[in-house]
Amino acid sequence: MNHNILKSTPFGYGLAVIFLAISFYWQPIDFWVLFPLSLFILTIYAFSCIQMDVRSITFNDWIVGVLSGILLYFLFAFGKWMIEVTGLPLMEQLHALYTLVQPTAAIHYVWLFLIIIPGEEWFWRGFIVKRLLTRYTPMKAALFGTGLYAFAHVFAGSILLVLAALFAGFVWSYIYVKTRNLWIAIISHLVFDLFLLLLFPLL
Repeated sequence: MNHNILKSTPFGYGLAVIFLAISFYWQPIDFWVLFPLSLFILTIYAFSCIQMDVRSITFNDWIVGVLSGILLYFLFAFGKWMIEVTGLPLMEQLHALYTLVQPTAAIHYVWLFLIIIPGEEWFWRGFIVKRLLTRYTPMKAALFGTGLYAFAHVFAGSILLVLAALFAGFVWSYIYVKTRNLWIAIISHLVFDLFLLLLFPLL
């Protein structure tokens, strides 16, 4: 196979879709083996294809990362409250999603914070969105990148996961295209998951 095809955006995106479908839907083995392994492979792939935008971060960068992660958590908390108040038939799906992605062992938290979260940013923002920036304006790249990120989660079989990818994906894509520094998006993602899955789980 042509070397350029292997490093192309469509090939990389297809690889990510396959890994997500296997991790969330097919699951031939445990999710907490499949998903970290998938992100580890996608991280290596992204680094082999493109130069990552990383540089030292300032105090203001930390503020942006931390506050955006916290605000995103409260947006999700509001969404869960809206589901309860309106009676939308999504609580069962929310429980199923939380059961799947909620770490239940110490090693899961290691995979989550050291491999999964950084890996998602390296691949989706550092590879996919950066490639889109060569063809589109920053805002269009953020929007298109978010759309690709959300669509890939369709194969997970959860509408809530797709919606989560839309909202969170746009925040992290926007942070990246505005700052061109992946560390800030990674900080935001880490803080968000810290609140969502460890400090103040919604379920």
